[in-house]
Amino acid sequence: MNGHVPLQDAEHIELQIGREDGEDTVTTSDEPLQPQVPSSVQEKGRLKSCSTIVCWKCKLWMVAVSIFFLIIFVIILILIFYPVVYIDEDEYWDPESIANGNRHNFSGMLKIHCAAPQLLLSDLKYDLLSEYLHKRLTDVYSNSPALGRYFISAEVNSISEENGTVSYHLSFSVPSDETEEFMKYRMSKNFLMNVLRQDIYDKEELDGVDISGCTNMTLDPTSISLKQLQADTAGG
Repeated sequence: MNGHVPLQDAEHIELQIGREDGEDTVTTSDEPLQPQVPSSVQEKGRLKSCSTIVCWKCKLWMVAVSIFFLIIFVIILILIFYPVVYIDEDEYWDPESIANGNRHNFSGMLKIHCAAPQLLLSDLKYDLLSEYLHKRLTDVYSNSPALGRYFISAEVNSISEENGTVSYHLSFSVPSDETEEFMKYRMSKNFLMNVLRQDIYDKEELDGVDISGCTNMTLDPTSISLKQLQADTAGG
């Protein structure tokens, strides 16, 4: 042999060494390989789930759309019919029960401020000022959200030329079944005075009333006084 390895044996040894080296470089794993699912296949899967028949011939997407439109329809019905169905008890009142209710009368006084020490009222000026005050009192109480429905009338009894004091009368009709709390707080002289006082604070001037020697004629909100007269029972 002369110390030389035959050519065939050398080739066999090299192949065997190569296989052993390849086996060393390969890493083994006990976990199974997860197949990569294409995105197109995933999209088809989602579409297929939406097309799943839920009941009879209705598919899942049809049920979802129907529920959505049903909710919209219910909301629209609530918005349309809620103002009709809902009745605010405070806004509902029976005109007949008020007309046949108990009369509550008040006598009040109010001062007019004028630059002149005395009001010089001719018959014409007296009627003009009396008419203005009558309309002012009527507008104040008839347009009041709290008292308007119960208001009957306002009258100007007299106007003093010496001190500019106006005497007036107020009349209200209240159903006999109204609560004691209502009579105590709303149909009270303090509440009635505050309604008129607030109106005068908003507008003290007497527009459209021209009295000789009296410029800047105003109403004095601090001079309001009121007392309740004996109430008349219904039908009295």
